[in-house]
Amino acid sequence: MLQFRLLGFPVFIHWTFWVVVALLGGATTADTPFEMQRLVGWMLVALVSLLIHELGHALTMRRFGDPRVIITLHSFGGLAVGSRRLSRKQDILVSAAGPFVQIAVGVALLALLKVWRAESWWVNYVLQQFVFISIVWAVLNLLPIVPLDGGRISLAMFGPRREKVALVLSLVCAVAVGIYAYVSEFYFSLVILGMLAFNNWKRMKGQPENPWMGTH
Repeated sequence: MLQFRLLGFPVFIHWTFWVVVALLGGATTADTPFEMQRLVGWMLVALVSLLIHELGHALTMRRFGDPRVIITLHSFGGLAVGSRRLSRKQDILVSAAGPFVQIAVGVALLALLKVWRAESWWVNYVLQQFVFISIVWAVLNLLPIVPLDGGRISLAMFGPRREKVALVLSLVCAVAVGIYAYVSEFYFSLVILGMLAFNNWKRMKGQPENPWMGTH
């Protein structure tokens, strides 16, 4: 793993993160210098935007008194893992903080692009993709699908006694979005949604979940 510290938080980036981000960026068809430049820009944007997202989680955890939070980026996104349990209210706020910060930065950059354009096509491409990832990915992450942030918010709102209600909602939502992905021919997204749905089913049955299928 690539390891470094950011704002005092240990950050670990697993090699599978680069593989999945490259595939999402069109690595299988990038066979010209121009397309390779676009791919590198996409991967850089995904890295920075997701780090901002996880920092939203981590800084909120720190605000709630957690002295040790570790950030990990992996194949299915990121994790900000703390060292103490959160109350239901804190869990909701921590879960919402990542997408909120990510969207806020994306909207701020979108406003900047309304009045300014760089001379370099590559810089403009990177900034536009940053806006797209920061807003669209964050909104999708708020869907009530466990273990996305929206799913974690749903779990916290329903509480432990009604966890199965949140999991059923999550499973139904994952299947619905999966059908849309299939109709729209977003086949790679369909694979990820299928894995999320399967993980939800395992949790409903009381079986161990995939530890990589998480967001914070």
